[in-house]
Amino acid sequence: MKSVRDIAVLVVAMILQATFLYRFEIAGIRPDLLVAFVVYLGWMRGPIAGTAGGFLVGLIQDLDAPGPLGLNALSKTIVGFAVAKAGFRVHRANAGVRFAFFLFAMLAHDVVYFAAASLGDLALFLKQMLTIALPSALYTALVVIVILALVENVWKRPLLVDET
Repeated sequence: MKSVRDIAVLVVAMILQATFLYRFEIAGIRPDLLVAFVVYLGWMRGPIAGTAGGFLVGLIQDLDAPGPLGLNALSKTIVGFAVAKAGFRVHRANAGVRFAFFLFAMLAHDVVYFAAASLGDLALFLKQMLTIALPSALYTALVVIVILALVENVWKRPLLVDET
């Protein structure tokens, strides 16, 4: 049952990312629900699933994205593992904790991605972090918190909790 829910969450995230979220672009900044899915997977299923899921989601994204093949896969793999390890005993129902984890996961993803993409150009890296990564991380964290609140309100139960 868990894997069916995980696949459903991934499919919904991919559909929203590809078809709907472009309408909510602000100054070229769009939320990244695929990183949010990797955070969800690492949080709910642990480091192995988070790492493997991050790699697969990143590789799928790499096949469609411009840039070096494997860079999204690398970034999301690191995020999936790190979130699973860092969030093992964290109270996931708290909105502030959720916001912080999604924000820092996005920033970690973008640090890896832009560090490699900038090819050692520190000025370009800092510019990308300030003009793209930080606004995108804030926007993604806010959108994910809103989506989680809506889903949990409809289902009448928390989504990011351990199942017994």
